[in-house]
Amino acid sequence: MKHLSRMITAHNCFCSFLCNLVSLVLMPAFLIPINVIVMRSNCYISLVVTMTILAYYTIFLDYYSFNGITSKDFFLGMIKNSPYTARYLKYAVLADQIRRFIQIVIPPIISVLIAASAHIKGIDIKFLVFTLTMIFLNYSGTTCLLTIMRNILTDITYALISIPIASILGVLNACMMFLFIHSSIHIPFIIWLLITFILSVMISIYVFRYTTGRCLANIQGDLT
Repeated sequence: MKHLSRMITAHNCFCSFLCNLVSLVLMPAFLIPINVIVMRSNCYISLVVTMTILAYYTIFLDYYSFNGITSKDFFLGMIKNSPYTARYLKYAVLADQIRRFIQIVIPPIISVLIAASAHIKGIDIKFLVFTLTMIFLNYSGTTCLLTIMRNILTDITYALISIPIASILGVLNACMMFLFIHSSIHIPFIIWLLITFILSVMISIYVFRYTTGRCLANIQGDLT
């Protein structure tokens, strides 16, 4: 509990209560009903649209929280003078990764549960695997892309780059849907779940080390 409390405190110094409220409550409340309604027509397209909207939102949201944190000109204020700076940054980055994963998980999982309870056609084992695959794909994708975006401090540059950057995930989502729907590819669909899961773990570890290491290196450069 002590570590959890420290992670929340460190994370809230970068990401405001309003951002967390919108991410974990308002966005799911907006996306879930729309997703369930569209699922009545096509489950796969509905999930692709939902996850792509989440990808755009996640990229844009980061500008108001951790944007520019790995840039040399990022202002950390009094944090860099604390003897606990390294621990503080590690807690903040780790909490951000956990929050992002939860943010990506909530809308699709709740939508699928509602759709299954309503006996909507198309909710089968294959679609459940597709849902989990999309979650891991979008988590690893947004986490990787944000590593690039967090080197940008200028708001205009961030806004111009974020749209094509987020569109990459939209294309990947559509490609993954194609691989699941078309059985002519002769690749077991379960393999994509394993691949995206492994990618999520590897990217999470790399981004955690890169972000904290880059921040601490910039702080040492400012102090010398």
